[in-house]
Amino acid sequence: MTNEEKLYSVDYQVHSYCSHDGRSSIHEQCLRAVRIGLDEIGFTEHKDFDPFDPEVDYFDYDRYRKEIDDARNVFGSALKIRAGIEIDYQIWFEDRIATYLDRHPFDFVLGSVHYVNRKMLMTDDYNRGRTRDSAYRDYFSAVKDSVKTGMFDVLAHLEYANRRGVSAWGPYDPHHFEAELLDLFACMSGTPMALEINTAGLHQGLGITYPHLYTVQLFARAGGNRISIGSDAHHPDQLGHAYGHAADMARSCGFDRVCTWNERQLTEVPISA
Repeated sequence: MTNEEKLYSVDYQVHSYCSHDGRSSIHEQCLRAVRIGLDEIGFTEHKDFDPFDPEVDYFDYDRYRKEIDDARNVFGSALKIRAGIEIDYQIWFEDRIATYLDRHPFDFVLGSVHYVNRKMLMTDDYNRGRTRDSAYRDYFSAVKDSVKTGMFDVLAHLEYANRRGVSAWGPYDPHHFEAELLDLFACMSGTPMALEINTAGLHQGLGITYPHLYTVQLFARAGGNRISIGSDAHHPDQLGHAYGHAADMARSCGFDRVCTWNERQLTEVPISA
């Protein structure tokens, strides 16, 4: 095992063919996880609820749970495997999300915002009629709505709007939206919800995590005390990507533990050094 591989501990945002955009099987992701030395892996397949989304019915819960069970039978002695879900939140189908989660058990649930009022973030359709400030502020407002539901264990890839926002509006500066971020973190205060450090921006070529380091620092200063780490891997080559970077970020902001879940029960374990 290389020195780089020894850094790996957990990855709590992983996708497989059970997501419409996944590029590997659960089995293949677990093989990779064992090879690089992950202790725990959390699968978070996409679940959408917009009836006009062509992928709305793609996720098959029964197939997913069978593949999770099969993987646990094969890898259970070497790897903890958690069955999570990434919910694409929009306020207008909030009731559908609640009903779905009530009927379909998961180990943990990520809440993410990719669309506002059926418009994909930072596309031309979304940006039309908005300024840079209103484009980001409308996004943060939608994220706050998701937090207020109390349905999610993890706030996933905060500042994801930055993925296309940079090309649409230029460089993103979290200092400019500090008031919105503090308002969001105040909403999270007193809840068990964790903030995810998502390393996808590092393997997507943006050179940053979601959220920005300053935003994680702001979360800590606002009293936030729970962190999740995920690579957003859709292919085994992305699994555990830059875990050491995310772990160093977390520790630099005062976090020495990372969250894990089992049947929606939270545990915090020391961040691997």
